[in-house]
Amino acid sequence: MKEKRELQIASIQPSLNAPLLSLKELAKRWGFSANLEELRQNEKALSLAPLALLVDLDSETPFYKFLEGQPCRVNIDKLERKRYLISGSVRAFRELYLELKEQKVSKALLIFLCQHFAELFEDLWPKHGIVPPVGINFRMITVGELEELALPIRMRHQYLLSQFFLPLEEVLELYELEIRPVLWQKETSGVRGFLPLTLIQYMAFLSHFLTQDHPLKELSRVLLYELRKRFPEPFGLLPD
Repeated sequence: MKEKRELQIASIQPSLNAPLLSLKELAKRWGFSANLEELRQNEKALSLAPLALLVDLDSETPFYKFLEGQPCRVNIDKLERKRYLISGSVRAFRELYLELKEQKVSKALLIFLCQHFAELFEDLWPKHGIVPPVGINFRMITVGELEELALPIRMRHQYLLSQFFLPLEEVLELYELEIRPVLWQKETSGVRGFLPLTLIQYMAFLSHFLTQDHPLKELSRVLLYELRKRFPEPFGLLPD
């Protein structure tokens, strides 16, 4: 018997900036190991836990050099002069450091991550250590601070986890929207996985599938109803 296609908000939502707690809860639900050594190697699981950090700078020069490295796996916005907001999954931050570890901003980032989330980042600490860069200060943004930001910025840094079971050909279409689904398990009739997306990515997703005759249209309409309940603004602006 063919399993029913599914696209819905996940019953367990990872908490912002509480990655280890969130991953332990998800491990119980989805049956992956919460052993720290194994967890750090589980890129699928690490893709589900979001972080959002503020960085304050004495000088913007090192941050401009950091941006020249094109850190594309995280979202970055300038909030005001010498203050930026960076968000992404635990996996994205790990990959960011490994790609740009010679940058002063990346070094300051790893120091912060190891101070606050050591269990998930301490294996990246270099044997020779790191000299703390001066004038680059990270801190976690609170949920309240995030909600006070202008809507266009908040939509790029507020994450929501959805789960799906879809035929492979429909999953592959998501990549055309620059969405990177977490493919969890391949089964006979389809693929089970997650969409750990920002609100702006959900807007792009829904706008695409609701405006054409597509197998995902009805599932997208149901997802839109769920999103409207949680976020009347901006999803109330989308037509059915």
